Amino acid sequence: MFAVAAAHEKAVEAGLRAMEEGGDACDAAVAVSLALGVAEPFYSGLGGGGVALIWRESEKRAGFVDFSNECPLGMEPGIFECDENGKHTGQAHSRGHRSVLVPGLLRGLEAIHREFGRKDWDDLFEGAIRLADEGFHVGWFYRRQQEEPRFRELCAAYPELGRIHSASGEPLAEGALLPQPDLAGTLREIAEKGADAFYGGALAEAIVDAVNSGGGYLGASDLLNYRVRWMAPLASRYRDLRFLTAPPPSSGLILIQILNFLEALLPEWDEADEPARGLALARAMRAAFRDRFSVYGDPYHYEMPVERLLSKEYAAAISEKRTPGIHVHDMEPGSTTHFTVVDAKGNVVCQTQTLGMGWGSGVVPPGTGVILNNHTNWMDPRPGRGNSLGAGKRPMAGYAPTLVFEGEKLRLGVGSPGSYRIPTAVAQVILNLFYRKMNLQEAVEAPRMHLDIGPMHAEDAVDEAVLESLRQSGLEVSHYAHPHHFFGGVHAVYVGDDGRLTAYGDSRRAGKAGTRE
Repeated sequence: MFAVAAAHEKAVEAGLRAMEEGGDACDAAVAVSLALGVAEPFYSGLGGGGVALIWRESEKRAGFVDFSNECPLGMEPGIFECDENGKHTGQAHSRGHRSVLVPGLLRGLEAIHREFGRKDWDDLFEGAIRLADEGFHVGWFYRRQQEEPRFRELCAAYPELGRIHSASGEPLAEGALLPQPDLAGTLREIAEKGADAFYGGALAEAIVDAVNSGGGYLGASDLLNYRVRWMAPLASRYRDLRFLTAPPPSSGLILIQILNFLEALLPEWDEADEPARGLALARAMRAAFRDRFSVYGDPYHYEMPVERLLSKEYAAAISEKRTPGIHVHDMEPGSTTHFTVVDAKGNVVCQTQTLGMGWGSGVVPPGTGVILNNHTNWMDPRPGRGNSLGAGKRPMAGYAPTLVFEGEKLRLGVGSPGSYRIPTAVAQVILNLFYRKMNLQEAVEAPRMHLDIGPMHAEDAVDEAVLESLRQSGLEVSHYAHPHHFFGGVHAVYVGDDGRLTAYGDSRRAGKAGTRE
């Protein structure tokens, strides 16, 4: 039995087909990733990057590969105007040519396939190429992304984006057929020539020329010199669960800290009443984000006290003081996508990938169909910070793909999009599933909360007694209709006692899932 949970039915189909034809979970991950870049181009694609957490069942071994977007040469603090708190005074950091980092996605897919794939590289592109050639019918969630003011502004400023993804600058009608012939051509070239075709040659030249035409920093050497990072996952425990998750500069550490703080604050969380649970979870979130904004950064360029932050002893001395002078990147409900794949042998890929904000930079090199990322938005424009801009640095990102074990038994592969809301969404699904005793669908669809350093964000179906306890503790509560895509889109696969798989895609982001015997 094998399964895929992802944000679009065409991506689910591509992954299932790869495994039906004898592929490994890693083959399926390549196919799903590429299909999402076609069907969900506002969140990820060839012009972006991401991370993957990989489980090899026969070896009982996990690996983590970081193929995040990376600052090119010349991208240093001071290039974007900001105030003393790092708040940008313009928009060059979040749209347009200067916001583009070196895309890592294809080098990541190449590394995953080279290490574990069984099918030919070009075979894995067939679904995405066909989808781009023939087109797909625009659904409600795609249409919703086009109704955001940001999309209209980007189309007006960057006509190639509007030419492909709009009707003369207006949103496409729901049900409209959207072919992407330029993107199909790009995918064919990469299928035939490999990832090198994107990082050198005519494609790379088109990308560099497009970015440089607007004063961007990306150069040919930045593309040629990009490398993925194979890293050890972070490991931790919460009560009777063991889990593996994403190391910095991803946000698995925030997930671990939330659960560590929660365990310190309310050891028997499942036995407490709802207001006590909600207040303890809020305090745990706030404490974790206190650290996120003060001592987190790219560990390849910044010394982080990871072992101290991981420890239960540190969690027991919980402090919730806010750190002054923090930088918070632009908040928006969209950005990023996640999928989970499990194959018939029990191998798992949990992968999260992104363009940064919705529709990325808006820059599309003519003739390529590729939307380039705007990942500078996630970085601090000031010098001397853990998440400061700098050549070769990768932004602190919300990615938190996670594997959960009961004893030695792998139970869950889970992750989400949603920027800061990713680790809080994953934590709540884990609590719902294992301690509220919900099934997977119930655990994912249950109303969510999120707290970092501002107000408590909560879907309006959260228990009113919980919200009142939060207000009485001094928190401002900001309401959202339930379900709301601000709170992510969890796509997960659960492994039962008998090995049977349950896959589920979050309705907040039109998620889909499928299994095959």
